[in-house]
Amino acid sequence: MSIQDIKRKKTCPSCYSNNNEHFSFFRPKENIRLRVCFDCDLIFKDTNSSNETLKVQEGEYYSSKKIGSLVDQRHLKHHKRRARNHLHYISKYFDKDFDKSVLDIGCGAGIFLDYLKQKGWKVEGIEPDPIMHSYAVRKLGLNIKQTLFCDWAPEKEYSLVYLSHVLDDLPDLNQNINKISKSIKKGGYLFIEVPNHSWPFRLNFEKEEDLNMGHYFFSISSLEKIIENNNFKILDITTFHLVHLNTIFQKIISPIMVLLKLRTKKYRPYLRLIAKKGC
Repeated sequence: MSIQDIKRKKTCPSCYSNNNEHFSFFRPKENIRLRVCFDCDLIFKDTNSSNETLKVQEGEYYSSKKIGSLVDQRHLKHHKRRARNHLHYISKYFDKDFDKSVLDIGCGAGIFLDYLKQKGWKVEGIEPDPIMHSYAVRKLGLNIKQTLFCDWAPEKEYSLVYLSHVLDDLPDLNQNINKISKSIKKGGYLFIEVPNHSWPFRLNFEKEEDLNMGHYFFSISSLEKIIENNNFKILDITTFHLVHLNTIFQKIISPIMVLLKLRTKKYRPYLRLIAKKGC
């Protein structure tokens, strides 16, 4: 790629501004080009990135992961804990007459949906990966469609649409958020969790599979802006640090990880949002 191509302004997929520049990695990535928008703070993948797109429907994303590629005991323990944590967080914002229906976009093995189903929810999901889809359907008996979100057509509305580490992987940002909005009932809720890139230098330490899969890398402000611009009222947005206790090593270093939770919002690794659909 020429210097002229790198410096040439691109259109931000969130705010459509051309006020952006090339993001410089500490160690240059040969195939991945990112840009930073100065108007909405979004970091997005340059269309000139030459990295090959992972074939999610053929299982390439999960198979590329060093940890979490199989539905083993570690995977189940981690995601069951996350399911409990997420439902506790979301439930604080429900109205009294809340209808318990949920769509999980990119639901993986369906652990969150299975947990909600046991709580009396009507649950549906979308998952393109064949192994994860098979586990959710055959092992857990869930109603999951094996498809990409871009190929999915909404047939009804849900009280909650849930995206855990998925929004950053969906192309056509505004178009897909509009599609998500159409899937939510009036007064319904949207839950999003993504990595926090309010400190952009963090991108130098991201896993290769996440850089390949991701289209967008959100900060607090860039996530706020895209959600508010799509007719949602943000009820809460926060950053946090998880202390994983799934392996012996994680338990050994857990005291250090607890101290890291004291970092300021900008440097905490995860970003979580709950929003309510407007009229």
